[in-house]
Parts: sequence; structure tokens; C-alpha cells
Amino acid sequence: MLHSGAAGTGADRTRLRGLLLQTQDLPEGFSARLRGGWRPPFRPAAGDCRRVLESAGHRAPQGASDVRVTATYPGHGLGELAGIGLESHPGEGAERRFAALAAALDRCRVAAVPATGAAADRETLLTGSDLALDAVGDDMRARRLHGRLNGYPYEMHVVLIRSGRTLVSLVHAGIADVDAGRTQRLAGFLADRAGGSAGDGDET
Repeated sequence: MLHSGAAGTGADRTRLRGLLLQTQDLPEGFSARLRGGWRPPFRPAAGDCRRVLESAGHRAPQGASDVRVTATYPGHGLGELAGIGLESHPGEGAERRFAALAAALDRCRVAAVPATGAAADRETLLTGSDLALDAVGDDMRARRLHGRLNGYPYEMHVVLIRSGRTLVSLVHAGIADVDAGRTQRLAGFLADRAGGSAGDGDET
């Protein structure tokens, strides 16, 4: 259940798909039975938040690589899931793409705003704060989005990782609190896969 971008080299798409299918060391608490690309459960409030969240989802955001795959690992917690987006970029493209998304993530202060009209009684408000994780990969940036989704307590951890020419976008979300330790382990798992994959050299 992987979604792939329509363009790009077949070899790179196969490489990225293989990274998500290598689930033998997937952190405990996540199912290896992949689902299709993740869809944000709300309409992001601002362009910066939207660009970052879409990088982990089924819909390719502006600036994404043509060589891209997405999938979702279901979690064992209430409403828990991990949405994953992988992109492959030639040359220094992954560094530039990471820098642009990391800046957008820093500017994502309010990801979802309260509803109005008939939906006003189902409060949705997610605000951003720092998320301290140990660094993995060549570059990493993380942020916590916390508040309420349709009246329920909800939390999302958004993590960007660059390993060589591969960019990893991760959203770990669930009802109430999300375990930062499990986010850390999942980020490490993905960074190890991306950094250790064949074909991650300097070819264009």
C-alpha cells in the first residue's frame, strides 16, 4: 500500500519503496502492514504548515521531488499512526529541500484554527512548540503540534530528516499524548534505512 510519484527514475522509486518495505526492525508498537499515504485530518491554517504536513502525506507539495513515495504505519495506540514521505533528490537538492522545509516548520506556529459555524462546537486548535529529539541522519528538525482535533485531545510530532540525497518526512500522531521516545525510535529507524540504502551517492 505505497503511493509513488508518477515521474522520476524507476530505480530511485524502487529504492525508496524498498526502504519502507524493510520493516524487520520497525520499532515496537507499529504495524508492518503498511497503508496508503497519510492524509492530514484537518485543513492546515497556513501555507508553511501545509507544506510541511503535505511532505509526509499522499499529496505532493510544491517543491517535492518527482521521485517520491509515501505510506502509513498504523500504531497500537488510540488513533495512532505514522505518516511517512520519502523523496530522492540529485546533487545538493536534498539539502536545499530540507532547508526550505525546516524553515517552514519553524514558522508553523498554529497548524489548525478553531472551526466556525455549525462545526464550532467541535473544537480544533493545534499549536506548535519545540520537540527535543536526539539528532539522526545528516540533518534533522522536529516540532510538536498539540491541542484538540474535533474536540478530542490530539498531538502530532513532525520530524524532517536528511540522509544523503534522501529526505524523510515523518508525522507521528495520536489521540491525547504521543510518546516522544517512540518518535525518536521511529526517526532513527527511518534515518538508518535511508542512510544505509544503496544508490545514495552523488549520481544525478
